[in-house]
Amino acid sequence: MVKRWLGGLFLAVSASVAGAASFPERPVNLVVPYSPGGLTDQLARLYADRLSKVWDQPVVVENRPGAGSSIGAAYVARSKPDGHTVLLGSVGMVTNAMMLPSMPYKTEELTPLTRLAVAPNVLYVHSSVPATNVQELVDYAKKNPGSLSFASSGVGSSPHLAAELFAAKTGIDVIQVPYKGTGAAIADFLGGQVNAYFDTMQSMRYTKDGSIRALAVTTTERLKEAPDLPTIEESGVASGVISGSWFGIFVPSDVPAKTQTQLEQAFNQIASDPAVQEEVAKLGLIPDHQPQQAFKAFIESETEKWGDVIRTQNIRIQ
Repeated sequence: MVKRWLGGLFLAVSASVAGAASFPERPVNLVVPYSPGGLTDQLARLYADRLSKVWDQPVVVENRPGAGSSIGAAYVARSKPDGHTVLLGSVGMVTNAMMLPSMPYKTEELTPLTRLAVAPNVLYVHSSVPATNVQELVDYAKKNPGSLSFASSGVGSSPHLAAELFAAKTGIDVIQVPYKGTGAAIADFLGGQVNAYFDTMQSMRYTKDGSIRALAVTTTERLKEAPDLPTIEESGVASGVISGSWFGIFVPSDVPAKTQTQLEQAFNQIASDPAVQEEVAKLGLIPDHQPQQAFKAFIESETEKWGDVIRTQNIRIQ
């Protein structure tokens, strides 16, 4: 009788240990709410490759673009809350609810898990614009109201919001030219059809042949990756022009706390790998991992900041 009881206890404990160590039990879907080829997609594929090795399970990148990233976010929000479907989101996770006439999901259905990287914006101008620094650009815009145009990858995108913030803080009147994606925006900007563009460090390569100029970064301090590039704050034209993209993991809010911890630990392990950090830097991003609680606080601050810009500039996604 005692042997039978001990045997039953052993089986129960073994099953419990196996269950605890079994995540993930099957392939994991890493959903990218944007089209293939962009920064979010590239970062997702980098992490998917490393995660598949850590978990010994396939990690499939699934692109579900549309409605400023809310289509993909809605898909994850309504997925089975077991941790096998996660989202790599960006700024749209906090701004869409303020700009879209209706949302296909409730923001509280997703919870922030961890931030992976950030991408400070750089203020670029086409070589045809008579400005070699931020002060000259603002002076030009004020002398020629309505003549300075900014490209963006779409209404509500990070470049668009950065340009709106810059215009609001400096008191200039600019023309917003949204495109359907980064590729089209950069092509027209390089061709001179649009005067200016807020983009990541990736576009620094176009400054080498003189096609465009980099005037400043939208950070509080100069970047070690570009120490000669001043901040907009240094120009003296305005304060508070701080903007950029960021990339973080979100999961359905009903995913058990234990599973969220397991997911966060896996992402943290990869984010701490110097080889991964080097690959992230090659994408023009800054590896900047934040654990869950810090990421949640960051999301709150982003919501407050961009909420003010969206309301004052009356930005809407039709």
